[in-house]
Amino acid sequence: MRGLMYLRGRRPRHSNLPHALRAAARAILEEAGPDIVGLREASRRVGVSATAAYRHFTNKEDLLASVAAEGFKELAAAMETGAAESDPLRAVGLAYVEFALQKRGLFRLMFGPVLVQRAKYPELDEAARAVFAVLQRVAVSANEGPRQDNSAGMAAWGLVHGLSSLFIDGLVPEAYARGMANQILVQRPGQEYHANT
Repeated sequence: MRGLMYLRGRRPRHSNLPHALRAAARAILEEAGPDIVGLREASRRVGVSATAAYRHFTNKEDLLASVAAEGFKELAAAMETGAAESDPLRAVGLAYVEFALQKRGLFRLMFGPVLVQRAKYPELDEAARAVFAVLQRVAVSANEGPRQDNSAGMAAWGLVHGLSSLFIDGLVPEAYARGMANQILVQRPGQEYHANT
């Protein structure tokens, strides 16, 4: 009985504490935003001491950078799935918008002012660049012409990111967001957009 009581009083051990801390940080992001995320609060939710958390992340920004890198990897994977579809430009754009709608707090962190200096975090920088690389590749192939610059990718990114921001900030009712995104993204460069009325 004493052994059982001792086990109940001990803090839980985590085989992958960094993963558990990132998961806690993501939950906080969705509930309250990046300003509330911190190592102490993430540690408390995981059930470990803040000292244990500091063994893996040096500060709050380090934790947020790790979470954002994870988000960019998930976004790139969703976009790669879309890139394999029959209409890759539309599918990649819809994957981007859907990611933003489903993971608003994470999306805001990934593109927000908290992590402007991405170059300080090589894993984050590489993951963010992978997202743009998918957009660039799909946008250039949709144009069916060789491009030396990245204007097609930037145009595609501007469109999907702008739509996503409008939707998650509530400037367009969510009930219309997916249908509107689908209708806009089915258009091709050079085509005139006609909204259904």
